[in-house]
Amino acid sequence: MDELIKIHNPDFSEKEIANLQRVINNQKTNSLIPIFNLKGFIFGFIYLFYKKAYLEGLAVLIISLLLIQIAFILHSFLFLLLGIIAPNIITGWFFYFMYANKFDRDLDECGKNNFECLKDKGGKSWGAIILFLVIVTLFIWPLIYGKITKQDVTKDSNRYIKKIEKIVE
Repeated sequence: MDELIKIHNPDFSEKEIANLQRVINNQKTNSLIPIFNLKGFIFGFIYLFYKKAYLEGLAVLIISLLLIQIAFILHSFLFLLLGIIAPNIITGWFFYFMYANKFDRDLDECGKNNFECLKDKGGKSWGAIILFLVIVTLFIWPLIYGKITKQDVTKDSNRYIKKIEKIVE
């Protein structure tokens, strides 16, 4: 199994391979013992996207966005703080569990003897990080543009918002 993990993700250190192997063995006995991953804790769901664990990264991102949405609905700083910190905590403590699920899916799809398929499914993806940064930039671009042009789009005193309100009425 160690050889398959090394083929699937060649940049894993021996410690990371041992941790992933331990999680895979724990899953067979239906016991979940979280193992801390510092990179996952620092970078959160972005690290999962980087490791091509797209489904797991998307799930953590959705949990985070739901907590942030609850924060806005309830006007709660606690939920806002949870929405910002939760992905890092989840990914930090359960990275190996989520990556073991991804590895298991890849093994089912490729088979244990198709090494080229395992290499393609594993590894890392800079493209996912670049796409994520582009999407985030597109979401915050109106705020950046407003600051550059000194037309804050978040204030009611913005003359363009008033023009739109007159047109809508």
